[in-house]
Amino acid sequence: MKIAIIGGGISGLSTAYYLKKFSLPVTEIVLYEASSRFGGWIDSKKVTLNNEDIYLEKGPRTLRLTTGELKEINSIKLANDLNLSSNIEIISKNHPASVNRYIYFNGQINVIKPKLIGKTPLMSKGLLRYFFKELRSPKRDSSIEDETIWSFISRRLDSEIAENLIDPVFKGITGGDVRNLSAAALLKTFYDYEDNFGSISKGAFNKARNPIMENYEKYHDLLELRDKYRHQSVWRFKDGMQKFTERLAEELSKYENVKLCLNDPVKSVSRKNDKMSLLSNNSHQDFDMVISSVYSKINNQFLSDEYVSLKESLSKIEAVNMVVVNFVFKDDLLPFKGFGYLVPTNQKSPILGCIFDSVFNKPQEKNTCLTVMLGGAWYDEYLKNKSSDQIKKLAFTEVRKHLNIKVDPDYEDISILKEAIPQYRVGHNKLLSQIKNQIKEYGLSEKLYLTGFSYDGIGINDCIFNARKLVQDDILNNKTISINF
Repeated sequence: MKIAIIGGGISGLSTAYYLKKFSLPVTEIVLYEASSRFGGWIDSKKVTLNNEDIYLEKGPRTLRLTTGELKEINSIKLANDLNLSSNIEIISKNHPASVNRYIYFNGQINVIKPKLIGKTPLMSKGLLRYFFKELRSPKRDSSIEDETIWSFISRRLDSEIAENLIDPVFKGITGGDVRNLSAAALLKTFYDYEDNFGSISKGAFNKARNPIMENYEKYHDLLELRDKYRHQSVWRFKDGMQKFTERLAEELSKYENVKLCLNDPVKSVSRKNDKMSLLSNNSHQDFDMVISSVYSKINNQFLSDEYVSLKESLSKIEAVNMVVVNFVFKDDLLPFKGFGYLVPTNQKSPILGCIFDSVFNKPQEKNTCLTVMLGGAWYDEYLKNKSSDQIKKLAFTEVRKHLNIKVDPDYEDISILKEAIPQYRVGHNKLLSQIKNQIKEYGLSEKLYLTGFSYDGIGINDCIFNARKLVQDDILNNKTISINF
């Protein structure tokens, strides 16, 4: 079996890795990457200031371990399997980055620390009042398959929670507006709790009493590691997140039957008899199977026009433009330690939030490193037609005001990332079902597979675990489902 993988980001590289790990009868794997580097949005940059090496991230910088979900354990297991354990830094649940999360509201930085009884700057009532309201709130009508996150949280808890807490959190995760994002797709567990038990609280209680028995045989390697990471929050690579994708590419390059192709964009893909014909910039080859891990809309650049309705569906998954600005100061300037802060939409700020990267500094490291996020669903409103210098100035003006910084940065960098984060809008799950059916209707089942962050999770943990499930569940077991979620 000869397999093509389109896209050399974390999803494509992980898919190739698991094809080798699970020993499928593959004669050749050819991975096509259009750019000059592997890694996709995982992109680290090393700068040196005062003889201190600092790794700036344009994309993700940490991976979650908080919940102990299999997808979280799977990522750190993969890193260890790639012999990266010496480069891993695990952050406990007691670390300031885990304990202290902030929101900018009403002109000040406020720690997210709700009270059982009594108000806080972010919440006019105590948690108990929200809890009792949630228990009493009626279940949604069975005819409603999906709704916005804003609607769901406002209906079950309070519009204040949606506005002051949930809105900024999802700005930080997705760059999106909770007034458009899908509750069924992005809050699936909670949405199912309401559907099955009548409320989020009742669903959580039921899960605590009756934990789901996971497939030990299939995921025994992950379940056996769960206790080891039970009290950890997040983890990262000391030498930058790019270490992950670099090592994956290095590992794959050791195999004679794996070919990694940089600067080789795919031009066309179509089915020819029992094969998939793929034309790239540098070659024309036939494959038994094509796995595309790129952003959904990019598939339309090479899929044959005969798949018109499939291409129309793939184009409906929109993505937002993001801007990341890194500021580095030679001295420790932060007035408090924490992961960073987010900004609710109602605060009318051009920035989405600011990450305190230097919170992970060792005691001897005195620099301050900030990453400011801008754009997303508000890109056109605040940033359209602005130059890089204008955006950097805008970002610094905001964080200087929020953090009372008195000096100019000693180093700054900016990255403008076009169509960086797919948006799971209301109806996303229905759209995925439609894409599945269209793949079958066009006779592409077991010939074309789609994976990556456009479909079922935008995080690195999601992408890696979905790649594993694609190989282990769909391809290895010869299932006919051709989209991985």
